[in-house]
Amino acid sequence: MSTVLSISNKIFSLKGQMFIDDENGERRYDAKGEFAFFCPTWTLKNSTKELATVKRKFWAWSPTWNVQSEIGNFVIKRKLFSWTRTYNVVGGSYDGAIIKGNIWDLKFEISHKDKCIASAKAKILSLRDTHNIQVHETKNDAELFTTITMVVLHLDKQDENNDSDTSD
Repeated sequence: MSTVLSISNKIFSLKGQMFIDDENGERRYDAKGEFAFFCPTWTLKNSTKELATVKRKFWAWSPTWNVQSEIGNFVIKRKLFSWTRTYNVVGGSYDGAIIKGNIWDLKFEISHKDKCIASAKAKILSLRDTHNIQVHETKNDAELFTTITMVVLHLDKQDENNDSDTSD
């Protein structure tokens, strides 16, 4: 049986916050950023404990995210020259996983060893950046890995939007 999640950014948050809810609208995870001028650390929690921290690497050719989590430490690195947003996972139990978006940045697929772990689709008519996520893999850590990955995708999208706003 697959799990359905929804991730969305909180509107009007100084430090940043994301909510990850299940198909019934119940809160499963909460991601919060700390106040920092450069590369804030984001913490992913469920209702009882801290599950992961995510921090963007400051000096890197391509956007790179260091993740420390219950399922191991790994890096999510964005591929520089690609028509779509594509990321590779290095280290941890999902070493070699690939996250690939479509040309309009509305759909994503997370795969590992030629098997689709999860897929996500953006809500088009929404005030917040929101994705509905279908976790296909039934392993216990697949949901947490997918959630961490989607937090990174949202953070990268925010950084990309902030960079384009400052260049205008």
